[in-house]
Amino acid sequence: MSCPFLREGRARYCHAAPVRKLILDGPGATDGGRCASARYVDCVLALKSESPCERCPHLEEIRVQYCGVSPIPKLVPFSDSELSSCASNTYRYCDSYLHIAQPHVSTPAPSLLYSQNHFWLDAEDSGLCHIGIDAFVAEIAGTVDGITFVSSRGTHCPAVALKVHGVEWPMNFPNPVMVQKVNGRLRSDPARLTADPYGAGWLFEGWEVPGRTRAGLISGPQAAAWQSNEEERLAREIHEAHAPGGDGGTPVRGVAQFLSREDLVRLFQHFFCKTDWSVEL
Repeated sequence: MSCPFLREGRARYCHAAPVRKLILDGPGATDGGRCASARYVDCVLALKSESPCERCPHLEEIRVQYCGVSPIPKLVPFSDSELSSCASNTYRYCDSYLHIAQPHVSTPAPSLLYSQNHFWLDAEDSGLCHIGIDAFVAEIAGTVDGITFVSSRGTHCPAVALKVHGVEWPMNFPNPVMVQKVNGRLRSDPARLTADPYGAGWLFEGWEVPGRTRAGLISGPQAAAWQSNEEERLAREIHEAHAPGGDGGTPVRGVAQFLSREDLVRLFQHFFCKTDWSVEL
């Protein structure tokens, strides 16, 4: 599925120019200028001929795609469009789309895969994938004071350190990914991570390592059952430690902000370190 803001059109460029600059055809565009007329012979790049053509032979026209809501459209030739996130489901992580279409929405896609330490993986058929932390982490943390990307580009198990209530939680996705970029906006605005963990709060973008990136991850009904069990386990742990003999209930959002340093470290060790499903599944 493509982004609803993706537009298509035609663009021109000079084949002889040292730098290819695309010019979009459409309302308000010029008619091609001297390149599209016999006046092209005045250009220093024009081929000199005794019988000039009606238009410059260096003038090329191609089909392009571009973002219809971007103030400065970036034109992408159709030959490169398969590499664009706009032409796949990954448009969901675009800031322009999130700002206009669904601000502050945090609903996980049903196709997401999960690791036992609460990372999610969204992998396209093309191999392009995004990684983030799930709503369970966001609910417990409430707010994150800071984010450090321990790893950025390259093929490795992506790692990040979250600072929660003064305590660092070093977390790593358990499988290798060919990371091409990180969500740098989280460094200056870490609130995005917990406000929208499945959208604007994504952490890593990269390419799947065939046979390895999805290894051991779960999805669908299995993931739903595991998430429900994790919520129950969290409630038991919080009440046994801080309200023994109480009536129970669901811990409030941001419960980490009310815990001591020792309890925060213990909570991290019990929920966000383990990556082996063999005991539970």
